[in-house]
Amino acid sequence: MKRAVRPLIVAVWAALQMGTAGAAEGFPDVELHGLLDARLVQTPNDRSTFDGGLGKLRTGGDPGPRTTTLAEGSLMATAHLLPGLDVYTHLRAEGEQRTLVDIVEAFVRWRPAPTGPLSWQVKAGAFFPPISLENDGLGWTSRYTLTPSAINSWVGEELRTEGSEVTLSWRPDGPGGMRLDLVGAVFAGNDGTGEMLDYRGWALIERPAGLLDKLRLPDEVPMHQNRSPPASFQPFAEIDHQPGFYIGGRWTDPLGGELSYLHWDNRGDPTISNGHGYAWNTDFASIGYKIAPAPGLTLLAQAMRGATDIRPSPASESDGTFEAFYLLASQEWGAFRVSGRFDAFGTHEDTPVSTRHHFDEHGKAYTAAAAYRPLRWMRWTVEWVHVDSRRQQRLAVNLPIEAHENQAQLGVRLFF
Repeated sequence: MKRAVRPLIVAVWAALQMGTAGAAEGFPDVELHGLLDARLVQTPNDRSTFDGGLGKLRTGGDPGPRTTTLAEGSLMATAHLLPGLDVYTHLRAEGEQRTLVDIVEAFVRWRPAPTGPLSWQVKAGAFFPPISLENDGLGWTSRYTLTPSAINSWVGEELRTEGSEVTLSWRPDGPGGMRLDLVGAVFAGNDGTGEMLDYRGWALIERPAGLLDKLRLPDEVPMHQNRSPPASFQPFAEIDHQPGFYIGGRWTDPLGGELSYLHWDNRGDPTISNGHGYAWNTDFASIGYKIAPAPGLTLLAQAMRGATDIRPSPASESDGTFEAFYLLASQEWGAFRVSGRFDAFGTHEDTPVSTRHHFDEHGKAYTAAAAYRPLRWMRWTVEWVHVDSRRQQRLAVNLPIEAHENQAQLGVRLFF
């Protein structure tokens, strides 16, 4: 983590020096935004992954369902140092993370004003890769539901670009016409990416991991390895000292439809360990489409397929594949919004290990949400999520191989 933070500190310091040396009129300027999120949740029966269980949702009852509360607060600061030069930081305070205050994103962005149909921008620091179609709100939240899809839940948990990203944009017809964006990045860290998908599988969890946080593994994993639970790992750690990359693009048609694609590869060496964990060799492709075909109506579709493997020894190697897909429809009428989503997901593992069940799973999920925004700075949301999943790993802890989970939430978000 320290290796990843040092380049960010250098980049921020250089940007601050540039801002001080050549400040234009009205610069520098700091823009502050905040988000307070409070929930009342009726939990499902299955024990949550946050408590070492195999549940697919953020909360879970043990031994049964219960009503619980969740709360967190975020502060987002954007320092405009020069025209086109910004420093962005997202801090979060929340009771379930390892530190009271954690960093979700922190980066420098240089975005010169375009002089024609071509424009470009560069980012350096720690930030989300451009995958999510849902989480385009303040603090990487969704306007549609409280709980994001399985795809974007995993993006929040295990993916963070700690490096540099360049985006080239082409608008031959000017603003409002066709647009083509090409993006590429080189990053460090993310060597733990894939471990949660293998050891726990997919989940629907709206809480992205902070840069200082760790993810807890199901207690079944360390118990099988003759270790005492709880066990956790740092998904953004640098282990094998090999850079990863991603490349992709987005095409926006004149009618407003957006087609996006991204290929991501951490180029992990699955035989390398740092004494705390192994690097996971993980790559995937993501394709998505977003369109607003009628006033207030938004349709989203996204699919992801990839692979991850680890090879600590010839007798314990594991090769896994994963895939997920969702469809979302959302209709807005003034201060009201109604959204529904269908998810399908699965994993498959090939391993010579015969002393445990393979980590194969298949599942689907249904989400319905109704939101009301009586004031510009307040949004109330009622949400229901149902998940059906079949995972062989449950047999190792004497649970039924199939689980049927329901989670109901009442949430209020305050923006400023």
